[in-house]
Amino acid sequence: MHHFLQNQRIHYQIFIVDQNDTLPFNRAKMLNYGAKVAIEMDYSCLILHDVDLIPINTGNIYGCSKMPRHMSSSLDTFRYNLPYLTLFGGAVAILSSQYKRVNGMSNKFYGWGAEDDDFYRRLIANGIMPCRFSPEVSRYTMLPHMKEMASAERFTVLTQVKEQHKLDGLSSLSDNIVIKPKNLYTHIIAS
Repeated sequence: MHHFLQNQRIHYQIFIVDQNDTLPFNRAKMLNYGAKVAIEMDYSCLILHDVDLIPINTGNIYGCSKMPRHMSSSLDTFRYNLPYLTLFGGAVAILSSQYKRVNGMSNKFYGWGAEDDDFYRRLIANGIMPCRFSPEVSRYTMLPHMKEMASAERFTVLTQVKEQHKLDGLSSLSDNIVIKPKNLYTHIIAS
């Protein structure tokens, strides 16, 4: 990633967030912790990025515009087709001010699935319309890995959190994190 980002001649910092508890993985909560630290360091643009995605096209600019952008809308694992129109995960560029406005993502999605659907709904509910570049620009390859089991509760949680956007997200994170600056990235350990 460093080579790709350096070729774009942008100022950036990579934050890697690890979950340090025995609960099922909570992607949204980890993204919230990373965003919170980046916002506190005065970064105005956030790139929320799964670690298993590698951009293919150098024209896919790692920066923000007026609208949040679904950067990874063309994945090799989906044969470079968008599975459904409201998909908004994988790699997303969003202004810090917009992320704060929607209170980040829900912290209630444990296991795989639906947290990015809720995030999309939060944006729309706040009058923020996401965008995408063309599929040719938005191409990514997904590194091979063990597939996560889909959370059986994901759609129930998606229904329950609908009215809790203002209470659940950035504003409901604990301060239970450890920040370890490294040479090539900042490591955040959260629980």
